[in-house]
Amino acid sequence: MKLVGRRLLAWLYSTRSAAVFAAILAACAVGIWLSWVNDNAVLREKAVAVTARLTSDSAKISAINHWVYRNQGFAKNDRFFLVPALGPTPNQVLASGGDCGDKSRLVSAMLWQLRINSGLAQIFPCQDCGPIHAVVEAEYEAGRMVVDPTWDVDYPTGDGKFLGIKELAGTRHGREHVADLQWRRGAGDKVQLMPESEATFDFAVAVNWQKNAFSRAVAFGLRWLGYDPAQLLRPHFLEDPKLALALFLLIVAGMLLITNFILCFLFPGATRKFRPSFPRQPPGSVALGLHDKRG
Repeated sequence: MKLVGRRLLAWLYSTRSAAVFAAILAACAVGIWLSWVNDNAVLREKAVAVTARLTSDSAKISAINHWVYRNQGFAKNDRFFLVPALGPTPNQVLASGGDCGDKSRLVSAMLWQLRINSGLAQIFPCQDCGPIHAVVEAEYEAGRMVVDPTWDVDYPTGDGKFLGIKELAGTRHGREHVADLQWRRGAGDKVQLMPESEATFDFAVAVNWQKNAFSRAVAFGLRWLGYDPAQLLRPHFLEDPKLALALFLLIVAGMLLITNFILCFLFPGATRKFRPSFPRQPPGSVALGLHDKRG
């Protein structure tokens, strides 16, 4: 017990700087998380207002999709929170509009506030091509359904149900439905400009698991755990910059502390050089002050 206690004290002593840095990261994460909670309150209020008096999830999903389509413009949203690479927050899209990825991000975020599971999906024109369009796939009472806030499109079956990516892939249902909408809505509707490729779901995926070595490793781990990566909805934090940053900072803070614990507790000799050393006074010696005189 004494040995364990000494090692714990050594760890606490030698990692004071790491602990302070981890505490700063955690404090930043909490601040960002609180900001994210405030943003969610705004999204929740708007989502509830848009879906008032609607009872089915499918009706709520379609209503949110239609509202986001009509909200603001369709130009790429250049706003961001702290990190430009993460893109705009859903609230920034709410305020300023955006392109297909931005509007899909807002649709998914509003659906989450209604406790409707959803996630973005990217449309690829071929196996080795880059993505050309983004839509939302959401869970409703009879399965999954795709909605497209860029063109105000969903994919009904005609019997009260809707089609998801799995049902649309490898078929002409998407293209035929868009052609029908173009005929019924008339020449003045934006859907007239929708290309067939953005209603083709043969290579649509929620996450491009083949993007790099890390994503392939994650996909392998999911399959090993019994999950099919191709059937998973896109994780929500990937499309919410504030939530992503808060989680990242917390993970870094935790890893920092765990790493220092391993180094100091299991390998105490490795941290000796980081400990300050103080000169020892000879036994019985007396420390002299600056103004002391020798007798």
